[in-house]
Order: sequence, then C-alpha cells, then structure tokens
Amino acid sequence: MKQITTITALVAALAVTSGGLGLSLTGVFEDNNVTTTSNTVNGLMMGHLTVEAHNEAGELVAYRQSDNEVVDDGEQCILKMLFGTTGSSQAGRGEYTTTGACTGALTGAWDNIAIGTTTTAAADAQVLLGNETSSSDGLERGTATTKTWTNGTGSTTTKIVLSKTFTNDSPRAHTIAESGLFNSTTNDANGMLARQTFTGVALSNGDSITITWTFTVGN
Repeated sequence: MKQITTITALVAALAVTSGGLGLSLTGVFEDNNVTTTSNTVNGLMMGHLTVEAHNEAGELVAYRQSDNEVVDDGEQCILKMLFGTTGSSQAGRGEYTTTGACTGALTGAWDNIAIGTTTTAAADAQVLLGNETSSSDGLERGTATTKTWTNGTGSTTTKIVLSKTFTNDSPRAHTIAESGLFNSTTNDANGMLARQTFTGVALSNGDSITITWTFTVGN
C-alpha cells in the first residue's frame, strides 16, 4: 500500500477533479486505505472493471469483474492537471516537462477504452497495453459510447460509468485479457490512466465484448 503522510488538501482536490474527469485513484490509494498522520481515510475513490462477452447470437458467454490499477503515468497526469507544471496556478495546466512521467495530452479526457491480449499483470510503470488489438480486426480502441453520471448528494455517491462494445470482424479468434483507459484514440499511443487484466475471453468472428469502467468518488 502506498503511504501518503500529508494529503488533506490533495485529497479534496483529487476528489473534485477526478470526479469531473471520470478517474479512479485506486492506484494512488491502494486497497482504498490511506494512512495519514491523524487518521485513516477509507473509500475515497473506488474503481471497477466489468467485462461481458456475447456470441454472434447475442448470448452471454463470459463475465469478468475486477478492481483497476491506476499507473504511475496516470497519477502524475492527475497531479499536473490539478497543480500545473510551472509556478502559476493556471499556466502549467496541460503542459509537459521534458523529463519524468505523464505522457500523452493532458487536454483530453481519459474516456478512450482499449483492449488487448496480454495476460501480464497490471503494474505501476506501464504506459501501454501489453498487446493492443488493432483496427484491422474491428477491435481498435475508441471513445466510450456510453457515459453515465450520477451526481452525489448527501448519502448518494458521485459516479461515472464508461462503456464500449467491441465486435470481432476478423476471421480469426482473439483472446482478450486486458483493458486500459486512455486519453488518445490512437492505437498503441501513450496516455494511459489505468489498466487491468482478467481471465481471457475468446472472441470468434462476430462475437463481441463490452468493457465497462466504473469510478466512484466518496462513500
């Protein structure tokens, strides 16, 4: 678990901004527990990944669910979106430094979903999927086709659900075992916020897979 000793102001800022962008900070606040000098904060941010696969006839053939992993690059981008990279509170937002983490445009939302075939576990240092599927198979990354917001009030949590369905139009089968959330629609481009792997789902020609990322802010 990543220990953070001074987070009072940062937690509030991350909650507001990440809610607006549809982000999960489970990589920052792993296991939803943050140890501070005064108390423990639980359930600030939660992220969830759901996978549903259907055959050509529309029958459900596979279902997976898991928490997600926010990578280092995504964490760095979140901080730069919040606080900028220069001394000015506004001038640095969306800018880059020549070294360090955070690759990909900061001006775009992380609402592009990609899938791939690599089973290597998600890790903090990753900036791409292990083996992203391509446009020639109809399985290229793209903007979420469904975005559903729930605005939190009182006991109701703030939540966004991003979902996209991919259909295999290739004559060959693909076993999908990973998904990532990006701020670019270009295949194999950096700008990855989060990634997770799951038990492989075999897609024959005409089969489809729906990836749903859910992000909840608050408790």
